Amino acid sequence: MSRLSIKTYKQNSVSGSAENPHQLVSAIFRQLLGNIAAAKGAITQNDIEQRNTLINKATSLIAVLEDSLDFEKGGELSNNLASLYEYCSILLFKANIENDENKLEEVIQILLPIKSAWDQIPSEERNKSGFSN
Repeated sequence: MSRLSIKTYKQNSVSGSAENPHQLVSAIFRQLLGNIAAAKGAITQNDIEQRNTLINKATSLIAVLEDSLDFEKGGELSNNLASLYEYCSILLFKANIENDENKLEEVIQILLPIKSAWDQIPSEERNKSGFSN
C-alpha cells in the first residue's frame, strides 16, 4: 500500500477545498470515520468487496494522518498519536480479515476523541501547526 502525504491527499481529494492544514486534517478525519462506518454497514450487508474497499481507504487515510505528524515539534504527543494510528491500522486489518464490526467500532472509539480534540484547537493555534504542505 502506498503511503500518502497531506499534500498528495489535498491534490487528489474531493475534500481538497480545505484552505489550511487544520481544515484538511478535519476533512481527513470526517472521511476516515465515514469510511469505517460504511465498512460496518458493508459487513452487516455481507458485502465483502465493499468492506474491503472501504477498510483499505480508511487504512490509507490513517497513513496520511500518521505521515503528517511532526515528531520534532510534537514530541511525546506525536509519538502517542503514531502509536494509536498504528494500532488502528492493525485493528482495521484484523477487522477486514475477520469480518469483525467490533474491531471497526473500536477504531471509531479511538479516533472520535482525537478528532474532537483536533476540532477544539483554538483558531489562533491552528496556524502554528507544523504540517508540510
